[in-house]
Amino acid sequence: MVTADLPGVAAAVHHFAPLEFGLTPLRPGDWRATLAGAAAEPAVATAPVSFVLTGIPWRTGWKYGERGWRHLYWDAGTLLANLLATASAHGLPARVLVGFADAEVAHLVGVDGAEEFPLAVVAIGEDEPASVVPEKPAPLPATAAPLSPRPLVFPLVTEAQNGGVLPDAAAVTAWRSGARTVGEPAGDEIEMPPGMDRSSIEEVVLRRGSTRRMRRESVPAEVLTWAMSVATRPVPGDFTPAGRTLLQHWLSVHGVAEMQPGTGRWRAGRLETARRGDVRAAAQQLCLGQPLGGDSAYTTFHCADLEPLLRALGSRGYRAAQLEAGVAAGRLALAAFTLHCGATGLTFFDEAVSAFFATPAACMLATAVGAPAYRNRPGGGPGRPVEIVGFDRLSPRVRVRPRRPEH
Repeated sequence: MVTADLPGVAAAVHHFAPLEFGLTPLRPGDWRATLAGAAAEPAVATAPVSFVLTGIPWRTGWKYGERGWRHLYWDAGTLLANLLATASAHGLPARVLVGFADAEVAHLVGVDGAEEFPLAVVAIGEDEPASVVPEKPAPLPATAAPLSPRPLVFPLVTEAQNGGVLPDAAAVTAWRSGARTVGEPAGDEIEMPPGMDRSSIEEVVLRRGSTRRMRRESVPAEVLTWAMSVATRPVPGDFTPAGRTLLQHWLSVHGVAEMQPGTGRWRAGRLETARRGDVRAAAQQLCLGQPLGGDSAYTTFHCADLEPLLRALGSRGYRAAQLEAGVAAGRLALAAFTLHCGATGLTFFDEAVSAFFATPAACMLATAVGAPAYRNRPGGGPGRPVEIVGFDRLSPRVRVRPRRPEH
């Protein structure tokens, strides 16, 4: 977090420790202008606080290998869904920046750019401009404790991340000019269903989790219609023009009131039906054979047409699509839990998803939404984390041996 002087928080570059729910000052002083220069975004210099989200490949790579690079952007997007919803609820403007000079931002927050690298910058609020600070801050004296005695290095992750690096503010500005040409119109959020739970966003965030088992029961229509309208709103960011999105959303519908089972595409606030029939088994198979893919009331496959995207934004455009998919999945989960249902993100067979929906778009992430088979235990408040219990009882149902689909 790069902050101005705030009540109870001195101007500095801080590290946020979630478990302790506290800030560790790393670099005293007002460094907003330096971050604004690296991001080629004057609004950062007037934001009281900007978040720099970073990813540590080893934290996902130990389980998912090179594919863990995508998980970093999915998880960052899920975090952003919470952050953007909370900022909106409190009337604070927010802007998500995927374009920035990678090495400069990494140096400012004290990460090496390889074992940990910046994923996104998020400016929150508006205030007075930052004071002038040195353009090139000194290296931080602090070092992070190792996550493992022998962490693995994933060369393909390093190559993928470095492929989209922007060296300076001029390159960021040029990249953003390409972003003005991409995307398609995003949908608008429809009215909240009457009689809906009016819990605060903080209560919903604590209630939300990853539903690991679902019952094959139908859910009310608004669990699809309202939730999808919430999830597919445009992200306030620098990677598309205002009101546009990089994503397409293809659905496998299994049990939603007033809707026949089948497949379709969510576009412009409604579901365009593609085919009718029971597709539960196919959806499960697309999700690496995971039961949640077919047990859900519906499963959404967040996709992006990569050819025009990569042509305009280079490989950094792939970062943006992965991040936006994480935001959509996170918003979809928040909406589902607001309606007292469940949701979880799933991985998938990439080419099989495109073939099944007959689209050239590539799948970025999948989200299953449905009726939970157990009562979720809410998380704890700030500084009071709740331990996950009973996961071992879920494991036999969750763990399956994926089989490659037949064509």
